Amino acid sequence: MAKFHYQHYVAALLMAFSGALLAAPVENEVSFSYGDGEHLQLSSRSQLSDNWYITGYNNSQFVSDGTDNANDTWFFNGGYQHQLRNELSLFVEAGVNNQYDDIATRRGFNLSTGVNYQPLKSLSIQSKLVQIHQPKYDNTEHSLEVSSTYHILDNIDVKAVYQLEAPADKQTQQQVQFGLGYRF
Repeated sequence: MAKFHYQHYVAALLMAFSGALLAAPVENEVSFSYGDGEHLQLSSRSQLSDNWYITGYNNSQFVSDGTDNANDTWFFNGGYQHQLRNELSLFVEAGVNNQYDDIATRRGFNLSTGVNYQPLKSLSIQSKLVQIHQPKYDNTEHSLEVSSTYHILDNIDVKAVYQLEAPADKQTQQQVQFGLGYRF
């Protein structure tokens, strides 16, 4: 159990300071989201250039589902976005997650792709398909996510997310999240 908590804190630190770890100037944003009465998500994104970025996510389930290994997950991804028009871009990101047995030998991975539409400077709408490979549980999960972000102040955002998950061994699940973000 101590190993799990150590990984949890390392992932949170990586997300919070991902921009500070790089020498080049970057644009950073951090957000907290709360959803469906059980989940809290911390996410971070650092824009490295016009097209390249890194992201980190930490999902915590604070209402126990009876298992002690399904409460927290984290992801650390790198991504590339290609602008099609001024308001429309495609993106793909890939990275590792904590769904594995041993950090030195087995790695879980995730891949996502999607479209980002920004009709106004203050409004962004995104759809994303996600695939998460979990060798620890010998399965792959798929999900569809639709989100919107609205800049209410220069550095403050509000965010809404709807996610539809299709785990390999479970029934389809839905999740709604609302959150606040800060850009610096």
